[in-house]
Amino acid sequence: MRAARLFGPGDLRIVELPPPTPGPGQVLVKVVAYAPYGTDVGVYLNKQNRYVQAYPVGIGADFSGVIAAVGPDVLGLEVGERVTALALEHCGGCSNCTRGITNLCLDPAYAAPPRQTCCEEFTLVSARKIARIPEGVGFEDAAMLAGAVDALNAYEKMALTRGDDVAVVGVGAMGLSAIAAAVALGLNVVAVGGTGRRADLAADLGARAVVRLKAHGEDVRDRALALSPGGHAAVIETTASSWGLELAFAIAAPAACVAVTGGGALPLTSWDVVNRELRIVGVRAGHHQEQVLELIARGALDLKPTIAARFALDQAPEAFALLTGPRAADVGRVIIHCGEP
Repeated sequence: MRAARLFGPGDLRIVELPPPTPGPGQVLVKVVAYAPYGTDVGVYLNKQNRYVQAYPVGIGADFSGVIAAVGPDVLGLEVGERVTALALEHCGGCSNCTRGITNLCLDPAYAAPPRQTCCEEFTLVSARKIARIPEGVGFEDAAMLAGAVDALNAYEKMALTRGDDVAVVGVGAMGLSAIAAAVALGLNVVAVGGTGRRADLAADLGARAVVRLKAHGEDVRDRALALSPGGHAAVIETTASSWGLELAFAIAAPAACVAVTGGGALPLTSWDVVNRELRIVGVRAGHHQEQVLELIARGALDLKPTIAARFALDQAPEAFALLTGPRAADVGRVIIHCGEP
């Protein structure tokens, strides 16, 4: 099979590999569509040497496809079904998994689960991660779930309900998904970020206001606060960057809730948290995949307008060059078609 493999930071090549065979508890999926997002860009560039310890390595997490084969002990899944998969592996039997909180699996064996790879013709997936794609949801839709799943997890933890306000910091793939998910839930969104077309996409997706950047890393706290004097009651940070974290806490109101999806050290002390009575929630992927699929199926959530370009599997290096090159600020999402359904 053809598969994309990284041989170093930014060195992505298409190679020939033997197709894998599903073992116990596994499903072999013929990949149809793959949508890279921020984490994949981090893997591609291996920022701060955080993502890759040894090369070559596969890439990709957010995908859709068709079941090609099932392992010997897999029940309830059949060859030919249209599927997608959760981001994180889990045991399925601990108290959190049985409650549905699979992204917080308590089994130590899954504390640091192996990263899924899907920029390839076939990928092995744990049967526990599989979700069927419902009628009315296309392969491209089902390949762009990760950001919306994260966002629904955040909004649930933040206890937001229809009509509430939320500020979304960042308008990359994760940020655009968070905006679309918020609008689908009936939230009022202020988007902060974007020096190019991505800021336009934030408005197109339904953000009531967009605080655009004149240059990458610009301090726009005053303009963001002007839209909500006293601060924003709910903020989700989607860039996992120092700029985004500093801005998120700078624009948060007293007693606000701030959702954090990643990044380094927080730009405040415990006394800052106490004195402002802030509530901080961490968001580790999510377990809301079926909810996102349902929102897509009934037309409440649609990320297809954010797609800037489509590539074949053999063009994966060009796709990542676009996502990391000088035009990146104008690119929402790209889709890599790895095969036909």
